[in-house]
Amino acid sequence: MSTTTVTLRNAISNARQDVNIQPGQTVRQAVDDSGFIAAGSNFSVRDKNGQVVDERPVEEYANTVLSVGLPGDGVVGGAWSDGGAGTHHAR
Repeated sequence: MSTTTVTLRNAISNARQDVNIQPGQTVRQAVDDSGFIAAGSNFSVRDKNGQVVDERPVEEYANTVLSVGLPGDGVVGGAWSDGGAGTHHAR
């Protein structure tokens, strides 16, 4: 079985980590297994369009950046949004 590489980005600190993940996991399982966030943390993962992808198959996001943040936070399009007063984009 081949691995999938996904870049996880912390929506708060903008820290990034490339993670090799086995296909067959959900995005949430892959983030949990990666050690990118503290065990037991409450989080949500969004794609570049700002869609929550927690329960999607991780292989759908091969070679992409997924933003990990708090559930209901302003992560949109792989960047943080402050509700229209300005948008801060990941580079």
